[in-house]
Amino acid sequence: MSYIRFGLMILTSTVVMFVLMYLNTYAWEHVFFSETRVYMAILMGATMAVIMLAYMLGMYSNKALNIAIFIGAIIVFALSLWLVRSQSTVSGPSYMRAMIPHHSIAVMTSERSQIRDPRVRKLADEIIRAQRQEIAEMRFLISQVSSGKVVESIYEDPPAEPGSIADALSNTLISELDLSPMPEAEAERILEADSRCTFNRSPETDPVLWAAQDGGRAAMKLNGVLVGLDTSGDPQSGTAEFSAPGTSVTVRSLGEDADWRADSELVFQLDEGLTAGYRGFYNCGK
Repeated sequence: MSYIRFGLMILTSTVVMFVLMYLNTYAWEHVFFSETRVYMAILMGATMAVIMLAYMLGMYSNKALNIAIFIGAIIVFALSLWLVRSQSTVSGPSYMRAMIPHHSIAVMTSERSQIRDPRVRKLADEIIRAQRQEIAEMRFLISQVSSGKVVESIYEDPPAEPGSIADALSNTLISELDLSPMPEAEAERILEADSRCTFNRSPETDPVLWAAQDGGRAAMKLNGVLVGLDTSGDPQSGTAEFSAPGTSVTVRSLGEDADWRADSELVFQLDEGLTAGYRGFYNCGK
């Protein structure tokens, strides 16, 4: 058998293994190129080269070339393993592109596992909500950091202080606040309009923002509280700002940058200093 054929077989298997690693993602919009997965595919390809050549030595008679392949594969394996473990070439955007498919796997397994115990189901649902929120946030941050919009500091909660359980229950950690998915039944408690615009971090979840299409009131859920918002701008245009004392929410259409992963971005700000952004889907007409 030709050594060229052997090399093409290993190369093809390596590429196929890289592609197969994405088959357990939950949705196609979660598929991002990942340096780490490239290194893992190369690592597995090098391992396959050693195993396959060891089993087929009778078909390859060039001892010098066989030794070179073994040594080369071991070197590639060691280098790939070091790159995976050290993450030395992985920047912030590369890290997030790798984490999105990883989070997507958690969504898929948590949603589709046959769970009976309500405690485990509650844990799985919390994982789903957290992973979807973080995927939308990472999509936003990839665009920010890749375009050079890097911040030097972010809001941090004050240091913990001694206190009682009552103090703990009444304390709100600003840094952990986040917009929660809001079912239509909850939105209707604030909005009267029949035609509404919504922002979803993921197509599979309830919106985190509901807005009257005519530019009236809007609504969000924060820390278990339904909050009414005033509207500035035209929600139907795809770009508008919604505000209440202490907070603002801005929605902006991505325009030409929109794709199958996201068509809009939402930035949530508190006057206390917290800012969080997400990329997702904005729709008017409900």
